[in-house]
Amino acid sequence: MEEKYYLARKRSLRIVLVLSFIGSGVSFFSYMMMSIAFPTFQAMYNAGSMTFPSEMTVFVEQLMETPRSFFVCSALLYAMSLGGLALMWNIRKNGFHMYTLAQLLLLLVTVLFLGRERLALGDIMLTLLFVVYYYIAMRQLDAMKQQIETGNGSKNTPEESIFPPDDKKNQQENQNNSQEQNS
Repeated sequence: MEEKYYLARKRSLRIVLVLSFIGSGVSFFSYMMMSIAFPTFQAMYNAGSMTFPSEMTVFVEQLMETPRSFFVCSALLYAMSLGGLALMWNIRKNGFHMYTLAQLLLLLVTVLFLGRERLALGDIMLTLLFVVYYYIAMRQLDAMKQQIETGNGSKNTPEESIFPPDDKKNQQENQNNSQEQNS
């Protein structure tokens, strides 16, 4: 029974990991291509051989002023993020740490290279949302895996399985106290 809940939680984690793989993979490819082709784009833009609609002029000028090292650093950090995701796919704690470090450094790189005004609130919120989700999911899966390996998994209800050992004692004490109050 406990293994069924473990597999269900693992499956839900993997669904979110696939979304992160897609996002980080596309970003890695984009930043890598931009870091490779950036000097060519700059030369073509400066020579006047590239024209853009007037609405995009400000954006393109800002893009051309961006240092190439920003694209290189971002590509490397997205590669690190992909590595962390691959480790988390196999339920490795160091994958979570690697992913989290890469995501936080991506925010920092944006501030260092482009300035604080270019850091979007949505980027911060998505980073925090995914990091918190991965933290909770990895913690729960690790606790459930340990219970299964020690053979204690079948004795617990599914609700109890999400709590680490210390919290289980507190939960049992709270249940005992509530039962005493009801008597």
